[in-house]
Amino acid sequence: MKKFYSLVAVAAFSTLSFAQGSESFEKQSVLTTSYADGSFAGETAGVNVSFVQSRNEGLGTPDDSSIQNSKGIMLRRSDEPSSVEFTIPNGVGEFTFSYRKAFTGGSIRTIAVYVDGVQVNAIAPFGEGSGAQTTVFTSTTSVKKAGAVKVKISYAGGTVAGNKQFTVDNVIWTANSLGLDDLNASKAVFSTIWNNDALFSVKEKSTVEVYNMNGQLVKSFEVNGVQNVNVSSLTKGTYVVKTTTNGKTATQKVVKK
Repeated sequence: MKKFYSLVAVAAFSTLSFAQGSESFEKQSVLTTSYADGSFAGETAGVNVSFVQSRNEGLGTPDDSSIQNSKGIMLRRSDEPSSVEFTIPNGVGEFTFSYRKAFTGGSIRTIAVYVDGVQVNAIAPFGEGSGAQTTVFTSTTSVKKAGAVKVKISYAGGTVAGNKQFTVDNVIWTANSLGLDDLNASKAVFSTIWNNDALFSVKEKSTVEVYNMNGQLVKSFEVNGVQNVNVSSLTKGTYVVKTTTNGKTATQKVVKK
């Protein structure tokens, strides 16, 4: 089952905008087992998804390179280059997606994220060595642009021929403005990658609220000073952490492993 469903604002937290849009690739019908160029209307109203030399994830076949057994898009090589681009009409705050190595080729994969044609993020290389690798990674890029925005996932430079397939899925983006009291407030989360514990560092007592990407409150507690908090009860995935100190609020996105 797809991890992300339609993402909507929660009325009780109208000043805190989480996900603005998403793409799970479940509704598209144009991606096949052949690499091609094309486009389709995204799951979020007004969004267009275009792709170059890309195909489906091979779900249910011997070449299955899906992420958690759901539909996705597979890019092939950097010398063409393969890409998938999202044209989003109403601005983007942060842009997040999941990815993994596809097929068994041993070439290093290096993904880049482009905003309106300019590279803004290069993701650490992965996929080196022959054989399948099923590890799923998550990447978040800070875009922070209003109006119409084009966000493209492709390769980071390089024109050497050869297949370097990877699968992309679970694309999600937030609104450009979170509408919080103080986005520049001191960040309290020491690490944005959580396992069973989350380390916080605050100067005085603070209230912490953890929301899933549907905007639902899943955990709340108080911290004071440097403190470790057990978060083993949270399922794997992406969360937004809201920290409030003396009426000032800051948010951070974290990934629970």
